[in-house]
Amino acid sequence: MEPRRGATVRAAKGASLGVMRDRLCSKVACAREAVATLTYDYGDQMAAIGPLGGLEDPHAHDLCAIHTDRLSVPRGWVVVRHETLRA
Repeated sequence: MEPRRGATVRAAKGASLGVMRDRLCSKVACAREAVATLTYDYGDQMAAIGPLGGLEDPHAHDLCAIHTDRLSVPRGWVVVRHETLRA
């Protein structure tokens, strides 16, 4: 498996080669840190955006704060934003 765009590959002396994953925005040419995860439900015409997912999912898109705020969906679609609770 090849590292994801933005992944840093490091090997410590005598250690096997491993991958340290940086979570970057999925938008082309954006190198900002991802802060949210976007998923689509085409059947229900819905986009859901929430906190950065714990696991990488090939059907989800990680977005930076700027692209999260600028999200647009097709006419007639619903956007569900799941906010994190802050103390």
